[in-house]
Amino acid sequence: MNKVKILIIRPGALGDTLLLAPALFQLVGRADVSLLGRKPGIDLLKPLVSRCLDYEKGGWHMLFSDEPECHKLPLPKLDRVVSFLTDSSGIAHRTLEICLKHAPIFPFPPFPPRRERIHVASYLASCLKESGLPVDPEEAMEAARKKGLLEKDAQSGSKRMVVFHPGSGSRRKNEPPEFWTQLIGEKELGGFQKRVLLLGPAEEQLREPFLRHLARMEVEIVASPDVEMLVSLLRDATVFIGHDSGITHLAALLGVTTIAIFRGSNPIQWAPLGPRVTVIAGSKSQRGIYGEIRQRVKEIPEFSKVSWV
Repeated sequence: MNKVKILIIRPGALGDTLLLAPALFQLVGRADVSLLGRKPGIDLLKPLVSRCLDYEKGGWHMLFSDEPECHKLPLPKLDRVVSFLTDSSGIAHRTLEICLKHAPIFPFPPFPPRRERIHVASYLASCLKESGLPVDPEEAMEAARKKGLLEKDAQSGSKRMVVFHPGSGSRRKNEPPEFWTQLIGEKELGGFQKRVLLLGPAEEQLREPFLRHLARMEVEIVASPDVEMLVSLLRDATVFIGHDSGITHLAALLGVTTIAIFRGSNPIQWAPLGPRVTVIAGSKSQRGIYGEIRQRVKEIPEFSKVSWV
């Protein structure tokens, strides 16, 4: 029996793309999935799909052309398309209908309404189910919370290393740099042999201030690593601590013990998915956040015999 050939279009940021993982995991071996999106998210989801297509290359901008030249669009042979494009004018939908005359098109908004009490990954899975694909949203979410869907091997955390990531795609979601310098210097986190401060492109301007404030601490600063280096760093970590960000979602899906600090975003919709995730949300004081982090770290088996005095 031939597998259904489907194109999923989701050209979002890293976290937006990674939240397709629970649904894609259910489709492995059951559908021939082509994923059209943006790097680096699509690269990280390669194990779960048949092929990845880069939205920034290959002429995909012609989806929004009033006079599409279908022969220039690198469309594979398809049975259906599920689109999560922002397409208020409907131009992209019309282009797909013109160029794929016999394949049904299922367009959905990229995200659920902000006030709806549904996780984004569950919403995406529900949309794929509605399009006729063999996806069970509840089972998909349960699996994502029990297993690191992008985890290859057992996490060793052999270096007893903590990775701190103080940024995200929005400043309103971030605690101030002072919060992070104090957290990194917490004596009660002294059970770690290695501390790494991870800075993405959005946090490059914070590099010099962090260097000054952390000068007396043994902290390695890793700035804007490529995808392979980032994944390797996260897999070596015993604990990852970050905001609501794409990298936090990646750490959770890799099966790393992940502590996610939510400030200015809704964990009901955006909580990271993984087997070892702790979400700290609400209007807690910085002292309260530090306390929760210390408590979570003490519960990790690798630290059960460490003195925290």
